[in-house]
Amino acid sequence: MKPPKIQNTSQAQSEMHRDFVVIESEPALSTPNNEDPCIAHIREALRQYQNQSPAHFELRLEVYQIEDATRKVSIKLKPFTWVEVILRGAHVNGRVSVRAECRVQVRKRRSKLNPYVHITVSQSTRKVAIEKFVSSVFPVFDAPLREDTLWYWWQSTGKIFNWVGLPTELKQRIIEFCMHQQPLTQGVYNQKLLHFSQRHSLAYVTRKPAALEIIEQLGDSFQLLYVSHQVRAITLRLCIAGGSGLTHSAGLCIAASSYKDFAESFNRLGDYYQMVEPSSVPKNSQEAALAKCYTRFPRIYPDFNRFATLRHGIRKISLSMDFLPFMRFFEVEIGGFQKHRSRRGLTYHAFDRLPHLNEIVLILPGRPHSGWRHNPYCGGPQLFHDEDPCPRRLHRVIYERIAVLLAWHSKLTVRNFVDGEEEQRFAEQRVEAVHALNFTEDDLHELYADDGGGIELPEGTESVFGSAVVKQEPGAEERFASIEDNFFPPLCYCDEPCTLKLS
Repeated sequence: MKPPKIQNTSQAQSEMHRDFVVIESEPALSTPNNEDPCIAHIREALRQYQNQSPAHFELRLEVYQIEDATRKVSIKLKPFTWVEVILRGAHVNGRVSVRAECRVQVRKRRSKLNPYVHITVSQSTRKVAIEKFVSSVFPVFDAPLREDTLWYWWQSTGKIFNWVGLPTELKQRIIEFCMHQQPLTQGVYNQKLLHFSQRHSLAYVTRKPAALEIIEQLGDSFQLLYVSHQVRAITLRLCIAGGSGLTHSAGLCIAASSYKDFAESFNRLGDYYQMVEPSSVPKNSQEAALAKCYTRFPRIYPDFNRFATLRHGIRKISLSMDFLPFMRFFEVEIGGFQKHRSRRGLTYHAFDRLPHLNEIVLILPGRPHSGWRHNPYCGGPQLFHDEDPCPRRLHRVIYERIAVLLAWHSKLTVRNFVDGEEEQRFAEQRVEAVHALNFTEDDLHELYADDGGGIELPEGTESVFGSAVVKQEPGAEERFASIEDNFFPPLCYCDEPCTLKLS
């Protein structure tokens, strides 16, 4: 009599011939105290089989010895034991119990150390390994796992898994969860910062640890940087590049409320290489020269991006300054202001050294802490009139330079205008400056590639970034110099004092 076949929804499984018996009414089973010792070997084999993946663990395999069943013991040169058992496991038809006859044999290795157990299941006239038998009787489901399956599988496997064998995409998802799904706390970081400060003598200026912007954005997840080179590289890429599903979706952002804060962040991030690619640190003078070229001109030498520093990863900058630093930063020339520039300070050219800068947010100056009074110790001209100071005209001097110098940048935001009229005026000037550009950034890259690094400009013009400015007639600058020299301090002619509109 042929054993009954199990109906399966899968065509491949229905065509597979299975020589086993599915029982509906189970016989009496032995208690754990009365089981044969070989049942422990079978149970261990099933445990190893189902621990190979969460899908196998979902089968929930069990084995029980049938009470009063035939038990055979061979005492030949290779002793073995025959025992009848009941195997239970999950199936497409529900929970299924299968009756099987197992042959358990302890074999020795050539080294006579660590003997292993060989278990087979009798099927008609042949014997198959228990792993093959179980895979045919209890196939793995192609269905979503239960919520607690992964947890119990992790507990059963000893709370370890093959991290090295995981795909890189899966590692990135795990690290992303650790970085951005957990509460962003600073407890561990602040504690380490306190210990860092205590290790320095009071005679020296206590500074914060390096790459402060990266650490503050990661929070307590900064410890991922110490796991391994690969985990550090993935963590830095997520922190720098950002993403739609991350807490810091814009990537590495720098928010500076003064020129000093911006200069410190800019220079500090430029001192450390990202080291996310092989050979990212120069080891000889030739590589040091290549790294220096990329540090200064990353847009011209993109092929050397393996030497990128943390500064090159900045995606967004939010910058706020006082009146005088803003004028120096954007190299204002009205009223002879070029005489008061800082020779070694950072200017708007710093944006050209950030190849991945996507957004710039500039916050125009507000009311100074000392009020609308002249500070003779700032090293610049008098900005505020003693009786009627006019921050509106000072704002215009600043945002007119911004509209022209940053016309090439597609995503630029300027805030804290005196009123809506000034904001509309800036928008109009920005549109004019964008239309005045002869070449966009993409056009310049194409010209460099096709024309060998440059083009010929018409006679009587001088080149600036993204535009061509016609030289003025001789003596024109001298005629306007006397007018511009009398610009500072600007006198307020507004209908309503603009000092009352700025907080």
